[in-house]
Amino acid sequence: MRRLITSLCLAIVVALALAGAFGTGDPHAIQLDQRHAQASLAYWLGADHLGRDVFARLVEGGWRALSAALVAATLALVGGLVLGLLTALSPGVLGFLATRLADLLALIPEIVIAILVVAVLGPSVFSMALSLGLAAMGNTALLVHGLTRQAQREGYVASSFALGAGRLHIARWHLLPAVLPPLLTYLAGHIGHLVLGYSALAFLGLGADSGTPDWGSMIFEYRSYWFEDPMLVLLPAMALLLFSAAMNLLVEPQRNISPWR
Repeated sequence: MRRLITSLCLAIVVALALAGAFGTGDPHAIQLDQRHAQASLAYWLGADHLGRDVFARLVEGGWRALSAALVAATLALVGGLVLGLLTALSPGVLGFLATRLADLLALIPEIVIAILVVAVLGPSVFSMALSLGLAAMGNTALLVHGLTRQAQREGYVASSFALGAGRLHIARWHLLPAVLPPLLTYLAGHIGHLVLGYSALAFLGLGADSGTPDWGSMIFEYRSYWFEDPMLVLLPAMALLLFSAAMNLLVEPQRNISPWR
């Protein structure tokens, strides 16, 4: 029952986020005569301090957060998989450098990486997605390293080595099938964390601009109207909390997967 409720909550949030990709109204349209308007057929969740449609801004912010999280997860998957395999399979200096790079990415806080990336590329959704992907790449690589070492102790892998199979052949046909399922489970459970990280960076002003409808930037912008209209803050905060909690509860197996192996 809990998994059913969690899946339903997640489906609702994802459906609303996907609705932002097709447009549900103009989230930037200003109607000063509708400031702090109550929920109605015209404004499903009311209007903000500038008369903008809160529902339209909420769904577009969800779409941007989900898109950035998926891009970051893809970068973490591809980069972490390559880097992790290098740490486990490459001999000598290359393996040492790959291991140190993975350790460095895992230790540097996300906010530091985000500031460096934004300083080079400028504030944008892609910059935040890239910084989140780089930050997640370190832990992903360490997880791949541990899973690869575990798979290498299996008898069929040792037999392939003994029969003269190359490293690329073993990685393609023996290691990847063993590494990918737990890795995908780990990253699926990490989507909620990426959305939370994206919203935190947007709250700090590292997004595209202050008027962009992101859950984090909405909380920052509306915080001044907490006593006048608290729902302006509560709605994006509840959407963020609901999505992150649903992802963490839905993908329970990832709790037992640690990158520090």
